[in-house]
Amino acid sequence: MSEVLKNPFTPVETWEDTKVTIEEGDEKKKVDAKYYRIRYLVGESEDRQFIDSGSDEVAKMSEKTIFLSPAIHRLTGDPFHYDRSRVESLSGEEEIKERTKYLDRRPACEDHKTIEVIFESPGVECCAMSMEEADKKEVPLQYIAGYTLGKTKGLLKVALSRTILDNGKEYYDNIHIIPESAVKQWACLE
Repeated sequence: MSEVLKNPFTPVETWEDTKVTIEEGDEKKKVDAKYYRIRYLVGESEDRQFIDSGSDEVAKMSEKTIFLSPAIHRLTGDPFHYDRSRVESLSGEEEIKERTKYLDRRPACEDHKTIEVIFESPGVECCAMSMEEADKKEVPLQYIAGYTLGKTKGLLKVALSRTILDNGKEYYDNIHIIPESAVKQWACLE
């Protein structure tokens, strides 16, 4: 693996309570679960609104919102980018405190549950360019963070989200299967 530029965006794990339908024999039933995902923090805002306080004065109300992207990419010679159409938001100071965990990058390690992978990816979805500009570009680097599903036959499998049922059973989705030859670097997230 070669040295690449460090992703300047912070990885954040978020979760929410959900219900999942499972099959037990011939019966389908809904069970409680938690839905987890790892995204990159790409923005924050503080919204202030003025409301009627019920007296002669106007009351202020403020609410924090964070913006999260599932992937970051970088074209050679360009700054880091993300697809704005895929950005998710989470609002409310208490919601953010109770449903997020900011993750730290650690050097590459074996058998770690959460990782960030930097790999060569042929697709660029967010950047408009002329035919001449596109012709000059090289394969961009994609930065994703997620849950390790294993390495077999020269392929690394990483899921961007997972669901954990109350009984402990886990299901993964948004899975990326990456040839290890395309991986430039990875880091463990804690």
